[in-house]
Amino acid sequence: MRTLDSDISVVLGRGIRRGITTLLREREWGTSLGALFGVFVLVQLLLVILVGAQGVQLLLKERTDLRLEVRQRAPAQDVQEFFSFLQQQEYVQDAAFITKEQAYERARVHDPELIAFVEEFGMGNPFPDTVSVTLRSLDDYPVFRSFIEQPEWKNVMNPSFLSEVTDQEKQVYELLRFTHAGKALTAIILAVVGAILLFITTELVRRRVLGRSNEVLVEKLVGSSPLAMFVPFATEACILLLLAIVISMMVSIALIVVFPLLVPALKSDGALSALGTHIAPLIRTTLPAYFFLEIVCIPLMASVGTWLGMHHELQARTLSLHAH
Repeated sequence: MRTLDSDISVVLGRGIRRGITTLLREREWGTSLGALFGVFVLVQLLLVILVGAQGVQLLLKERTDLRLEVRQRAPAQDVQEFFSFLQQQEYVQDAAFITKEQAYERARVHDPELIAFVEEFGMGNPFPDTVSVTLRSLDDYPVFRSFIEQPEWKNVMNPSFLSEVTDQEKQVYELLRFTHAGKALTAIILAVVGAILLFITTELVRRRVLGRSNEVLVEKLVGSSPLAMFVPFATEACILLLLAIVISMMVSIALIVVFPLLVPALKSDGALSALGTHIAPLIRTTLPAYFFLEIVCIPLMASVGTWLGMHHELQARTLSLHAH
């Protein structure tokens, strides 16, 4: 058993060295590397899209702000009781009671034209007392709605807001379904690209085997094992895949760095700054994990592609100089 293990390790070592030497000696693999690089760039961009879709989902689900209208004639004690119970709910991130006077002053700052119109016609204060609620997640909508619909709060909260909350919830869930569909479509495209990458690797190995048919024939004549013929070509494929994936990663990282400059809305003061804030941590954590997974899969991809590219040679009966 030890002799067999030693023989296998020797064959692997020699095969890897031969693959590296052959690749360094020959300079005809530039086109193949370019094809692999192009496919891997597409893979990296699809992974970035997946991360972006995940960031959009987090942005939609993380925090949802609501404004609850307090009934004009609601007893102050009941309002305080409701507000106290609301703050104790675990799904509530933050809650604040906003009096109609505070709402009026805020409107004076943010919408002075409206206040000027109200004061000109002596309409008084049109704003009701409200409760501002920030939920921890969009998924907490149903539980929050059940809490508001309890009978003891009917004399405190205006029920008309429930339809507005439901409409907002439907819109956000529509966006979530859209992002889920986008992620599923991206995953399907990734699978198709993976198959294309395997095909390119197979064709690469097949061409290199045909280009070195005399060398393969000599190995058969001297009785080389299928493993000894397989390892050098698998090594070459693995190195080319690794080079292509590293270069594509560098290009992708450069594009990610430059992208906010091309799309100013993603900057800290841009309209999409909140989205950029959610995507940035994912790029720093999830994307490296995807890159690492790609690198781990390279030996498997190279091995499968090599076997498909030269399985006829590996399955052919080994020739021998002493054969009768």
